[in-house]
Parts: sequence; C-alpha cells; structure tokens
Amino acid sequence: MALLLSLISTDGATDPSPSDAERLMDSIRVLSQITTGQKLLKLAQTQWGLTHSHEVVTKFRFGDVSRTDAVLTRHFSPSTGKEVREREVTIYLRRDQGLDEQVLDIAHELTHATSGPSWDPYDPELTAASYIRASLEAPGGEVDALVNECRVASELENHFGRANALNVSYGRCRRYRTEAGLIDRERVVADFYRVGPWKSPLQQTLGADAKMFRYLSGKTPQLYSSTGQAPYPVALLKEYGEITDLACRNSRKRLVQSGVAPSDRKIASQAERFVTKRCR
Repeated sequence: MALLLSLISTDGATDPSPSDAERLMDSIRVLSQITTGQKLLKLAQTQWGLTHSHEVVTKFRFGDVSRTDAVLTRHFSPSTGKEVREREVTIYLRRDQGLDEQVLDIAHELTHATSGPSWDPYDPELTAASYIRASLEAPGGEVDALVNECRVASELENHFGRANALNVSYGRCRRYRTEAGLIDRERVVADFYRVGPWKSPLQQTLGADAKMFRYLSGKTPQLYSSTGQAPYPVALLKEYGEITDLACRNSRKRLVQSGVAPSDRKIASQAERFVTKRCR
C-alpha cells in the first residue's frame, strides 16, 4: 500500500521474532544479488545513514498487511512562526509469507520508503484527485512499486533460472511483461484504474476532477489495496478523507495553542489557510 501518515492502527504489529529476523536477512541477501534489489538497498542505506545495506532490517516490523508507514512530526514555534518537520518511516511486512513472497514484498515497500512524499498532507490545495494520482503515479507510488516488484521477479528468474527462482509467483507480473522481457509501465498504470462497479460513484464524488484519470475504467479490477480492501482509487479516496480529518484536527489544535482563532481571516498563516480551504 502507498506511503501513509500513520493513520492505520498498528495493533498487532510486532518486532521480528528470531525466525522472522533470520528469514528477513535471507530475503535481503537474495535482493542483494540482483540489480534492482541492489539499487533499492543502496538507496535505503544512503537515505537512512546506515553503514551496511543489511541494516535496513531495523526499519521492518511485522503485521497483518504489508505497508510503508510514515510518521510526520511537526515542531512549531509560536514566537517565530517557523515550523520544522521530521519524517520517520517504518515498513510493515505481512506475517506468514514464504521467502519468495517476502523478497517481492520488500522490493515493493522499499520503493515507497526510499521516495520522498509526493504530497503534503497540510497543503491547502491538495484535493482527493491529486492525492489519488500522486499516490499511484508519482515517483515511489504504487505504480513504481509494482514495476520494481515485477522487475525483481524477472531478475530472479534470470539469475537463478525459472526452476530455481525461489518458486516466485509471476502471476500478476506476467500480464505486464513485453516480448522483450521488460515491464510495460503503461499497462501497470491502466490496471490501477480498473475499478469495476465503483466507476460511477467515484466519478460522482470527484466531479470534474475525474477527467484527470485517462485510464479510469469500469473493467474488472485487477489490483486491490491490501489495507483498503478495494481497488486503489477507491481505497485512496477514503484514505484522503482520513488524512484530511487528522490534519484538520492537528491544524486547529496548533491555531488554538498559538492563540489564533480559526475564524480570524486577517492572519495569513498556512494553518489558517489549510483550515479554511480543506476543513469542514
């Protein structure tokens, strides 16, 4: 699932057990043998200031679904009016996966985790449509994550041979492979916008902004969000509402703490603009 703002409960999430930790290290070692895996691990090592690529395991936890969770902490000084933001990333992996599934899962989630956020939850101009599009198509979004996952699957096959490629399931990746063995990104993009019977309700909710999505289709969905249990655009629409509600509560609290009333239109602060533009 896409990079989240710590909105989903972490109940049931745990640190790796000894056996989980061993399997996690096995997965990292497998990834380190192929090109796409090496790039992802090196990028993570650089961004997180690690000495060795295998130290990325410190960012992993186990839970009911796989996702990358980003906690955005804002430090605001009423006296100076300045704000400093800190972003901490944690990767959750679904429990009870085989080695093959876990290798692909890690590649997928590292794509999210090593890309900076393509949207700002406190942006007064952020809309549901722009959030959906950024979450899917921006660098490090769901499209890139699936493309990298499929590249890893192909590289494992090339490296170990089909019979020994960790029994990786190439099911959903097969439809995106060209005759040359490459992953067709446009096919991936199109599949993310297949929403089946949700098309009409989604268009009604988004209004004119629905025109942003050239691939939006009523065809049978191929890709479902593991956290939203629905096609990605539908799950992301709900997620946008949750993120907005949380950001509104935080912004209103900040205004109260700084002695600024939300109804005071004379103070040109970002928090006030945000509350005015996006909060009910």
